[in-house]
Amino acid sequence: MKAFFEVHLRLVITVWVILLSVLGLLYLMNYMKFDNLMSQVVSSKLQVISTSLESSIQRTERLGIPLHSAHNLQTSFSKASTREENVKAVKLIDVKGDIVLQANTVDVVSLPQDVVRRALNSNEAYWLLSTEDTLFSGLQVKDSFDQLMGSIVIEYDKSAMYGVYAAVQLHLLEVTVVLFLISALIVLFAVRYGLSDVTNVIKLIHGYSTHGVSTNNPHKTSKLPSGEMTQKFAEQIIQSEKMKTHVSDEIDKIKSVSGTEKQIKRADSVEVSQ
Repeated sequence: MKAFFEVHLRLVITVWVILLSVLGLLYLMNYMKFDNLMSQVVSSKLQVISTSLESSIQRTERLGIPLHSAHNLQTSFSKASTREENVKAVKLIDVKGDIVLQANTVDVVSLPQDVVRRALNSNEAYWLLSTEDTLFSGLQVKDSFDQLMGSIVIEYDKSAMYGVYAAVQLHLLEVTVVLFLISALIVLFAVRYGLSDVTNVIKLIHGYSTHGVSTNNPHKTSKLPSGEMTQKFAEQIIQSEKMKTHVSDEIDKIKSVSGTEKQIKRADSVEVSQ
């Protein structure tokens, strides 16, 4: 196990980091997908309210009744504000951005300028603007001459969805953590046992460089960790040691023969001199 940590720990940590990055990216993508889906669902509900109010406004305009004094239109706005419990206000603004009608006539609150600009200058009839706490949705209203009269503005309280968002975040986080732990264990065991032969080879090389290999023990390879690669590598090392020993013996023999010849020549030269 010590050899595993020395050899493959960096590989395992690298795979874990990559795996964590991928799962984190998937978590973020799934959360953004959920947020987009929730916005579309809420927007669809608000579009239904806007469409029904548009019909009432155009009918009132064709009758020539001023919008701010149409009792039936005010009733329609009041009913529209109660169709969704998270709708804070339903308003009608003119082309100048002034509020003409709203569901609660007692408390008239002006709209932010960015909302007014989006409502009157949007390229699409249905428009949507999201802030931190409020989702603004609406529909541009045109008269019988196809000229812009103003826009319906519906304010939706996003804080009511915070509980749903928190639950989804927690669920996604739990799934991400479980997937990471399972995948991390799979990677750990895969590297631990799948590359065990490589670990044994590295241990063999380390042992050979430290203590050397004895060629006189024929059972040396049987004591090595199991693994075909390790056994073959050990046999090659032993064969190399045998060849090294054989070459060393041959060199010693040549040196011995050379020394003997020199001694014979010296003896012959001494006899001749005598």
